[in-house]
Amino acid sequence: MKLQHVLVATALILFGSSAWADYSVMDNGEVLKPGHFKATGNTQVMTENAGVNVGGRVDMGLTDDYGVRGLLGAGKSGVFLGGLFKWMPIPDTETQPAIGGNIGLLYLKDDDISDLIFRLEPLVSKRLPVENVVFTPYASVPVGLRMRKSDGDDDGDKDLTLQLVLGTQLQIPTWQKLQFIAEVGIDLDKAPGYLNVGAIFYWDSETGMVLE
Repeated sequence: MKLQHVLVATALILFGSSAWADYSVMDNGEVLKPGHFKATGNTQVMTENAGVNVGGRVDMGLTDDYGVRGLLGAGKSGVFLGGLFKWMPIPDTETQPAIGGNIGLLYLKDDDISDLIFRLEPLVSKRLPVENVVFTPYASVPVGLRMRKSDGDDDGDKDLTLQLVLGTQLQIPTWQKLQFIAEVGIDLDKAPGYLNVGAIFYWDSETGMVLE
């Protein structure tokens, strides 16, 4: 897969249809090695307010325990972007799941409403090989401190958002650098319920963006 093909696909994911910011996690306890990257594109179906959203994420590894993530989405009615720092102090081994989380900021703009959210995403996941297929189920209870403003409102409002998120990543033998992910989000307090499906593409600085 050539770089220009990846860029075209990413543009279609981000700008091909109306998109609103989502509160999804789309991540597990995997930490990329330094010099390794992954791009995640997803489609989201809202279960409470009818609508379909799209989003894109890019992850980069820093150390065995740390990584960073950038988020971007855009559409007819809104835009969102953000950055998260990942820390997984407990790795996934034969006897224990991976435990850690993401922390960062999200900015959402929808018509005359803007949100700035300080977000914490605790993560637990376990890699489960089943014959030639590998499932990596994960769970999270994301918490957000949301500061919301409307145009002309100088003070704005502050509240907390809370969700339950359950998902799994799927690796099949056909492709090593292309994997799939699905996730459901359950509204616990002031956060949207949704169903997400997506694809993840891996690459590194040595071999580049080659689909094998």
